[in-house]
Amino acid sequence: MTQQGNEAVYEMMWDCKYCGQKKLLGLTHRFCAGCGAPQDPSARYFPPENEKVAVKDHPFVGADVACPACKQPMGRAAKCCTNCGSPIDKGAEVARKADVVIPPPTPIGPQAPAPGKSNTGLILGIIGGVLGLILIIGLVMAFWKREGVFVVTGKTWERAIEVQRFDTVRKTAWRSDAPAGGRELSCRKEKKGTEKVKDGETCGTRKKDMGNGTYKEVKECTPKYREEPVMADRCEYEVTEWKKVRAAEAKGTEGEPRWPDASLSRPGTCLGCEREGPRTETYTVQFVDEKSKKDASCDLPQAKWATFAKGTKWKGKVRVATGGLDCDGLVRP
Repeated sequence: MTQQGNEAVYEMMWDCKYCGQKKLLGLTHRFCAGCGAPQDPSARYFPPENEKVAVKDHPFVGADVACPACKQPMGRAAKCCTNCGSPIDKGAEVARKADVVIPPPTPIGPQAPAPGKSNTGLILGIIGGVLGLILIIGLVMAFWKREGVFVVTGKTWERAIEVQRFDTVRKTAWRSDAPAGGRELSCRKEKKGTEKVKDGETCGTRKKDMGNGTYKEVKECTPKYREEPVMADRCEYEVTEWKKVRAAEAKGTEGEPRWPDASLSRPGTCLGCEREGPRTETYTVQFVDEKSKKDASCDLPQAKWATFAKGTKWKGKVRVATGGLDCDGLVRP
């Protein structure tokens, strides 16, 4: 935020607490014009905008000093109190009012009608309460488990090998993020993002108590910004890389699991050659719940899967809401 020059100075105002005289000038009226009572510096306030009184050619020498003897505020340049005659060199500076900030004017536009009394808050509260209750019930149902006995009805296994081919593919990327080794085919300008561009200022006014019965107005401004599109080259590239072309799979229900034959048509690293990619494997045990007669299943590591024989019984816990088995907690009865 920046401060501008040409600061205007105006008189503070104060109200007499003895006779009720209003809007006395902080610099001009050191005593009440109605009853002669001395000014109370703590009673000073900033006047309304339409009642400001400018200070003409008054030199600012500093904030007022309260007389140590009678507490009457004296100008900083004074040597002795004009109210009681005491020296004021040891007097304390009077308290100042906190700054008041006047924001920039709001553009005038159509006024929205005053809102009527609404039950929106009550309705939203009821909806929130219902949703909260549903959430609690859902959490209880999701984690509520019961014990049971489960009989193994079958086992399955699946294994797969991804087959990849070294081939030419096309990719689109920003020129700044061009893929390594890629051959540029074509480019076009596209919006990549936005950036902030300075677009003038928003200015307001700060009122600062000078402490001597006057205040000054300081113009303060903050920069405004607008969003501007950032254009960049979006390009199409030709890149040579390994890509998935198919998957070789094997599955079964009994016996020792085996890996499928990938049947590579042209092993090697040449253009058009193939290689084996990542391997995946799944080992599943099927159960029936002795009590509910519902089916359930567990995917397990191969070593643990091998310990489950068809027809054997296992104790464990099942989720009441979903019927899902706690597969890690299964034990022989």
